[in-house]
Amino acid sequence: MLKARDIMNAKPAYCDLDTPLSEIARRFADEGISGLLVVNEDKRLLGVITESDLIDQQARLHVPTAIAIFDMVIPLGEGRFERELERMQALTAGDLMTGGPATTVSIDAGLNDIAALMHDGDVHCLPVVNGDNIEGVITQHDVIRALARRQPQ
Repeated sequence: MLKARDIMNAKPAYCDLDTPLSEIARRFADEGISGLLVVNEDKRLLGVITESDLIDQQARLHVPTAIAIFDMVIPLGEGRFERELERMQALTAGDLMTGGPATTVSIDAGLNDIAALMHDGDVHCLPVVNGDNIEGVITQHDVIRALARRQPQ
């Protein structure tokens, strides 16, 4: 049976609590990752940020209502939009992360247990640990790939 150690990415992407939203979004896009592990200076897990966390934050941004009079568009509540945009630009990993204790899985956990944990807990990015040490990370994509490999052709 496949275990976490067999399907994990042994080089997870990390950031610290103070990493700004703009850098997090850039890393997701540039590095093709779907999750970041938020750690302290001792590489202890503090939380996880996933693509879903960024999308949820974006969905909270209030776009101002506008009315059209003749050929002019007049935004209603433009000041609120600007304040919301400034607030979002000031967000850091500490504001965005799903905080502790983060859901983790043992390096020896089986694939079926991992899939059930991700499904039942709505977990998209699962840190793999051995005691207090982060050994890797498993994403939903990793689980799907592992399930596909074990299916008969």
